[in-house]
Amino acid sequence: MEFKEYQSFVSAVFIIAIGGLLFYFTQPFLPAKIFTENTTNEQIVVDSLMINAMDSFEKEEEEEEYLPLSEPEAQAIVKEKDSLLRENSIEDILPHIKKTIGSNSKMIKISDFNYNKEYPSDSIGYTAVPSPLNYNSYKGLEHLQRFFEKLYHLEQSKKGKVRIAYYGDSMIDGDLIVQDFRSALQSRFGGRGVGFVSIESESARSRYSVKHYSKGNWEENNYMQGKTDSIPYGVNGAVFFPADSTARVRYLASGIKNSTRLNSPVLYYRKGNKSDILQVIEEKDTVQKEFFLDGQSNVNHIALSNKNLKKIELDFSKAPNTAVYGIDFSDAVGMAVDGFSKRGNSGLPLSMLNISQMKQFDETLSYDLIILQYGANVLTRKSKNYNWYRSRMTKVVQHLQLAFPEADFLILGTADKGTKIEATIKTDTSVVKLLRSQQQYAARTESAFLSLFHLMGGVNTMPIWTDQKLANTDFTHFSPKGSRKIGRMLYSELMNEYSAFAKARSLKEQQLKTKDQKQITDSLNIANDSLKTPLLP
Repeated sequence: MEFKEYQSFVSAVFIIAIGGLLFYFTQPFLPAKIFTENTTNEQIVVDSLMINAMDSFEKEEEEEEYLPLSEPEAQAIVKEKDSLLRENSIEDILPHIKKTIGSNSKMIKISDFNYNKEYPSDSIGYTAVPSPLNYNSYKGLEHLQRFFEKLYHLEQSKKGKVRIAYYGDSMIDGDLIVQDFRSALQSRFGGRGVGFVSIESESARSRYSVKHYSKGNWEENNYMQGKTDSIPYGVNGAVFFPADSTARVRYLASGIKNSTRLNSPVLYYRKGNKSDILQVIEEKDTVQKEFFLDGQSNVNHIALSNKNLKKIELDFSKAPNTAVYGIDFSDAVGMAVDGFSKRGNSGLPLSMLNISQMKQFDETLSYDLIILQYGANVLTRKSKNYNWYRSRMTKVVQHLQLAFPEADFLILGTADKGTKIEATIKTDTSVVKLLRSQQQYAARTESAFLSLFHLMGGVNTMPIWTDQKLANTDFTHFSPKGSRKIGRMLYSELMNEYSAFAKARSLKEQQLKTKDQKQITDSLNIANDSLKTPLLP
């Protein structure tokens, strides 16, 4: 080594040593989260409505313990939740059901949790997944009585259809969570099919519950892009246009239980022309069926087949620029669950759904429950508190209650999210702050509430789920295995509450039946007594 090279080498070592010593002695004064966990190269996308909401909410409000409906416009939205029960002459069952299901106005607090909590491991370092954490605060599950009544009728009569719209962000992308939740419900209450499927989606190729492939040129408008007055979005938050004669879409059935066929496909589209013709090929047929897309309503639907298919292909070459929403694959009887996901969605873009348009969709789809699962994207923006989100989402839910007036609502609180703090992955306190705001807007809008954070086991559970391959290494999203677990846990939680309802409902029916039989018996005895006459001597 020459002298100059030696000098350069010594200088480099000296600089590195000084830098190391400087970091060592200043480390106690540095922020705990100077380095954050980032294990994905995928850019985080968030909707512009969320950013605008944060910017406009300049003065943070103080946290409120309980925020009931108070605004006149909110009061106008309160639905006749007991109307269905009254129609079935079981209004006197309500007090017992409310007592059984119950709710508490208390809200989750940050102080309720120990953020340094550690979980025991065995001799080989294995840490078991914690059991769900109970919480004695607002659940509002009494607000699901209309939905439970529909389930009860379906279970008893084996007739009719109960439908759920499950809206979410990337956590349910590719039908994750939803497909297992759907399958479990269909196994108990009947029904088959994957429900409403868009013409295109970000996860079309990776979705397991149904495979669909688009060909040619399509133009998509969706509610993540902002307001579209001329063409209202579909119930899926999007609308699609075949841009040229090459536009086609093909659907293939997959292997999820109860969704192994494309059941009775129905196309939903906007206004058409008499010259617009859709060509359809079923299974391996070579002959195309033709359908005129000449509907003149804002929302039209047309049955493409009454069969349960393995494959169907739609050719829009003769229907240029016809606005198309998607296809519903579901039975006429039983459960249907539609999964509507959009990456980067905070939930605020749901306010872009036109109320009149949604009511037209609801005339045929007839939703009984709307589930909202958001939060992962909101946590990407740190806030002192999430009052701005509570305020905006309160208005979003009220907007949806006008759009789907016959549906009950269920808000799913955010899951745990791991953040690196002093070289350890832990729960950030922002998770519970957001969870609290979600619980508050559920209470404000008389919606039911379930916490994914509590279902996972509470504080510092995301790294355990990741170790057990139940979550991805971004410490935010569930793996397919974890999604299956969450879907089944949601089903179990909902069914526990439904069972309380059904038990009270059945007991009351028995009491009414016994009372009616007694009245009939008493009336017969009175009639027999009146026929008796004194014996003649």
